[in-house]
Amino acid sequence: MSKGFRLRAVFSVLAIATASLALAATAGAKGGGGVVVQARDACDPATFPAGLCARTDDSGGTVTFDELLAVVGKKHAHPAWRFTEDNVTVHRGEPVVAQFGRGGEVHTFSNVTATGFGPGCVDILNQLIFGKPDLAPVCNDIDPVAGVPKVFLADGLFPGRTISVDTSKPGTQLFECLIHPWMRTTVTVQ
Repeated sequence: MSKGFRLRAVFSVLAIATASLALAATAGAKGGGGVVVQARDACDPATFPAGLCARTDDSGGTVTFDELLAVVGKKHAHPAWRFTEDNVTVHRGEPVVAQFGRGGEVHTFSNVTATGFGPGCVDILNQLIFGKPDLAPVCNDIDPVAGVPKVFLADGLFPGRTISVDTSKPGTQLFECLIHPWMRTTVTVQ
């Protein structure tokens, strides 16, 4: 498969995921204390491939698609694409939730404790960060109806969706955005 075709295929999948996840959004705001981890980005809808950036404001500024790729190519991350908490420590049973924060792209908040931090589901970003386009194994499990990795449907963060972290047992859990694999959070339950 040519690199251009593969890149277009990835963008098509992400555009479909963005639309599918937005349609499937369910409200689930948590209250009563605990920790909220927000996914943030600064995508510029005028320069991102069609359907990938649903941003409606420019709070926090915007970054063009070319700027994103250039910075990720040099620094293996972009500071505007991040989770608001890198490390969270809570007591057993204390709520920890992840939610869409600011920006316009879909993110995932995927528990990667079993495999550790590593590549995500977007080959071009994996190439820039890890030097090879290989996808995380979970990315190859495609939903036959939506045509996107099942992990996007299970762990997708988009407006109105909240994902709760299981804090019932002590230990450390690793969470990563499998679209933007430099976005990482460690949750330690005491």
